[in-house]
Amino acid sequence: MNRRDFIKNSCGLACACVGISAISLLQSCEDNKAYEQNTNEGGGTPDSDNQLVINLQDSQYQSLNNVGGTAVMSSNSIDSLGLLLIRSSETQIKAFSRRCTHSSYRVNAFNSQGLAVCSSGHGGSFNTNGQVAAGPPSANLTSYNTTLENDTLTIFG
Repeated sequence: MNRRDFIKNSCGLACACVGISAISLLQSCEDNKAYEQNTNEGGGTPDSDNQLVINLQDSQYQSLNNVGGTAVMSSNSIDSLGLLLIRSSETQIKAFSRRCTHSSYRVNAFNSQGLAVCSSGHGGSFNTNGQVAAGPPSANLTSYNTTLENDTLTIFG
């Protein structure tokens, strides 16, 4: 084999190896669980207008009785990945989708720094206003309108 043939064969083999390695490193940004049918596993009582009614005296929601308190709802009739809830004032509780706007993976509960981190491992996170705190997501979490009357929270889908 002469030098020219050796270089041709070596370069072709090197390109093939790099191509195969690059393909194996690609990661999908889609979570098939994100498209599951809506169910009401997350608590609350759905009604005919696609609303959830939550009693804040239920043990899983008692943290929402204090400003800054948070709670997480799993899959429900409004969002198949669940909802993040945070008491932002004496008169308001905010509700956000748990669906990461970058990858559609589930977003974890708010941590002690007030961030909800995407479970995909991509490093995306959202603040307590549902806004992107760290990329790669470029869009805020979907927010849902709520009303709070005494111990009853209503979330509108």
